[in-house]
Amino acid sequence: MAGITIRIKELIKLITHLGVFGANRQGGVNRLALSYQDKEARDFLCNWFQENGFHTQIDSVGNIFGVLEIGTSSSQKVFMCGSHLDSQPNGGRFDGILGVAFACIVGLSLKEIIDSGERKSLYRYYVVACWTSEEGARFQPSLLGSRVFSRNMPLEVALNLTDSNGVSVETALTEIGYKGNDITNQPNHYLEVHIEQGKFLEAAGHPIGVVYASWGTRKINLSIKGKMDHTGPTPMDQRFDALVAASNIIIKVNEIAELSSGRMYSSVGRMDIYPNSPNTVAEKANLWIEFRSADEVGLDAAEEELRIFITKLREKTRCSFEETNREIRQVVKFDKHAFNKVCDAMNKSKIPHLKMTTIAGHDALQLQSICPSTLIFVPSKDGISHSPNEFTSEIDIKNGFEASLVAISALIMKTNS
Repeated sequence: MAGITIRIKELIKLITHLGVFGANRQGGVNRLALSYQDKEARDFLCNWFQENGFHTQIDSVGNIFGVLEIGTSSSQKVFMCGSHLDSQPNGGRFDGILGVAFACIVGLSLKEIIDSGERKSLYRYYVVACWTSEEGARFQPSLLGSRVFSRNMPLEVALNLTDSNGVSVETALTEIGYKGNDITNQPNHYLEVHIEQGKFLEAAGHPIGVVYASWGTRKINLSIKGKMDHTGPTPMDQRFDALVAASNIIIKVNEIAELSSGRMYSSVGRMDIYPNSPNTVAEKANLWIEFRSADEVGLDAAEEELRIFITKLREKTRCSFEETNREIRQVVKFDKHAFNKVCDAMNKSKIPHLKMTTIAGHDALQLQSICPSTLIFVPSKDGISHSPNEFTSEIDIKNGFEASLVAISALIMKTNS
């Protein structure tokens, strides 16, 4: 059998190869969902599946599955492990890619162990999942492919979503050749390995995080309409300035989180302005607003506070406000039995780990709605992600591989009598 050292070298090599697609001069990647760069990464992954004994399936929203038969169990049970390949604009080289690469190499290691007769599997199939458009940078909402797969969004709705240029998901899938029609068996368990995207692991000095719950999220797309006019002769008290209104909203969204004593995070991560000219009063401004918290009541209160503020701002600015989209992502608790089993296995293997929550969203949140799911974190240096400065060291990759192999073995293998 290939030793653990060889497998870790293969893992690092695979992460490096996948990071080439869309790489830029800043050290980051531009690999937006269903772009040409995403197609290149997908092509590479599908070729890797073929070369390593996986059967490739592609479903109607472009999710890619590498299916490996690992046991002779008559139960036909499916264990799924994966993440995503798409990135943020000028994003990092480990976000998503690390989880896909881990799933691939862990699969090979498990098959070797089972084929050698050392252990027996409770599962017939091991499936590597590569989810479409996790990031939500090009098409909103995020976690798109896993939403459709988990039946939390109708396929037709997903295919008709458009990017800022009016290109639909269906058109983009067709253009890159990844609109499939394969039907993949539903998993009996899902596990995802991901960089933490925060500093908790570093602060605790732990190499591994095991996630028991996620924060909830409210995402609001707000359209503000004013009136175009010349910024020179138009008196200040006669302006209907959508940008001024938007600026007030941005400050208020930030203030709501600042006054929460750390119980809530907020952001306005994107703003589009029209006509975006230095000498023209802005007629339109579109905002992408987020509130995140572990407290559902607090999230509801934040939205209500914002609505009251907008009512007053409408009179002050004479602008109109329209909520064009609203997404609710509830607080999710991961399967408790699986969580305890994974933590017990790490304790037996003397792997230090932190029991923690996740603030960022991941595909595992969607999968938990249809099967027991597990989310494991490895550190990202200084907690940085969605940035060219995102970095996970080789020692952290090694620790993560050993921990994920222990975790998946505990979930997938028959116990030795």
